[in-house]
Parts: sequence; C-alpha cells; structure tokens
Amino acid sequence: MPIYEVQTSPPEGLKSKGPCCPIEVSLPQTLIILLSQQGQQTPPPVSGQALIDTGASVSAIDLSVISRLQLNPIGVVSVGTAGGPTRRNLYPARFILPRLVIDLEAVIGADLSPFNIIALIGRDILSRFIMIYNGPAGRITLAC
Repeated sequence: MPIYEVQTSPPEGLKSKGPCCPIEVSLPQTLIILLSQQGQQTPPPVSGQALIDTGASVSAIDLSVISRLQLNPIGVVSVGTAGGPTRRNLYPARFILPRLVIDLEAVIGADLSPFNIIALIGRDILSRFIMIYNGPAGRITLAC
C-alpha cells in the first residue's frame, strides 16, 4: 500500500497555509507516449506546491503550468466559486508526489498564483485514498 506523508514545519503551518505538499505536474503518460511516437520533445515537469482542498470537487493546475507544459484544452466545465459560477477549460495532467503518480483525464485550469501554489488536489483524487489530517502533529497522510 503506497503511503504519502507530508510534515508541515512548524505544525501551525496547517492552520496558516493549509495542507500543502510538494508536487510535480507533467503531461500524462499517454500524451508523453504519443509525442514520443511523433518524434516531438516532451516539456519537463513543473515543480511547486499543491494544496489539498477537500472543498474542490475537481483538481486544478495553475495557468502558468498549462503554458509551460504546452497543454491544449480538452473540454470546458462550469465551476461554482465564491464569486459565482464560471466556465473553465479542462486539461489532461499527471500529478507526481513522492511514491504516488496520478494520471488525470481532466483538471481545471485556474489562476492559483495568488496562493503560491501550482495545483489543487481535489476530491477527484482524494476519493481514491484514505486521508489522515493530523493537525496537532502538523502532518497529512494519504494511503491507498
């Protein structure tokens, strides 16, 4: 059973920043294979921080990551936000965390730069795991 555990330092980090963890976002494996077969270069993964967001039904990646990975939209979805409903493009993506690799058919493109993160890990991913949010220890654990 793969287990991913992230320790915030100090434990108050969960309260101030939320459950953030290091992440790499890349093209999904199927797209990497397709580009390779066509003799095209694959953009390198983008590294940064992700926020685990139990309020997000669908995971998201920052618009700058979409640009760096040269992703094209594969659809559009209506999303409910604090500012009201809005339409967002969907993109294929791969989330890479230590000991966890998750290919996603579609994630939302959003401006996450004000939050100093490159991705949101939403319930579409969290529904695959057992999650332990250990506030007093400042630790998040995901297990399959």
